Amino acid sequence: MSVVDDEYQRQIAAMTPAERMERAASLLMWARENTARRIVEEKGEMSAERLRWEVALRHYGHEPIMRRLIEKAMAGVPD
Repeated sequence: MSVVDDEYQRQIAAMTPAERMERAASLLMWARENTARRIVEEKGEMSAERLRWEVALRHYGHEPIMRRLIEKAMAGVPD
């Protein structure tokens, strides 16, 4: 590993479990926000509810069961 990787691993190991969970949650929120921005750039403005489902579809739609559930939920959501 590189010096940067070693330092990153050292800092992560020094975190409490609660700090690691908080970091994971903030990274997930960051990823969702980035995905939402890309979707709006690609598809244009839409309702907040529709955008949440579009983000979910982008993140979890590779799983056939999740895709069906998300698409079913999206069916009644206005653009």
